[in-house]
Amino acid sequence: MAAESRVMVITGSSRGIGRGLAEHFLTRGYRVAGCSRGPSTIDDPGYHHTLVDVGDESAVRTWVRALRSKHGRIDVLVCNAGTARAASLVTMTDGLLVEEIIRSNVLGTFFVCREVAKAMMVAGAGRIVTVSSMAVGLHEEGTAAYAAAKSAIVEMTKVLAKELAPNGITANVVAPSMFASDAFEALGDAVQERARSKLTIPRMVTIEEIAGVISFFAAPESAPITGQVIHMGLVV
Repeated sequence: MAAESRVMVITGSSRGIGRGLAEHFLTRGYRVAGCSRGPSTIDDPGYHHTLVDVGDESAVRTWVRALRSKHGRIDVLVCNAGTARAASLVTMTDGLLVEEIIRSNVLGTFFVCREVAKAMMVAGAGRIVTVSSMAVGLHEEGTAAYAAAKSAIVEMTKVLAKELAPNGITANVVAPSMFASDAFEALGDAVQERARSKLTIPRMVTIEEIAGVISFFAAPESAPITGQVIHMGLVV
């Protein structure tokens, strides 16, 4: 299927990696449906934005049903939405903060994947890409809650890959290293510098590089590739 006729759903598309991916794939001819808790300033006839809190199960269900009605199908899902907070040692981390991180990253990914998978199962085809983080491989002090959430996404995706394989649907993970975003800045200067020193390729990754991994997962030739994790800039 030509890119210009494919529908890609991207969560957390108002800023950061999500926005960059939306803009990238629009230039490649995709019709892109994005969501976030805030408005988007992307101005493109191929883009449709909806205000959705992915941690709200009912809101996600309503949103995905509306997408199916509007577009007829969903070909590619990129689960990017998530929350990061300033680094904090376990003994100093408030439970409410942990709940917020788990709700946004884990529950949000679960709800969106579940509802989109239903649509893809009807079509008998689809590509799901979830977004993890370098935090999973670095085991950096102060990132216990965030790393745990991103680790959960990896395991969730691998299980999803097995469950959906009979329906012609693949599920894979991309784990970017450093990217200039609010989430990365939230980790604080000390954590950023320690993380940089531990990377195999100690530099920022670009949207084009992240999009390249997603394009590989989404390609028709990648039909046998599922349950895989690509770490960018880091040997794990």
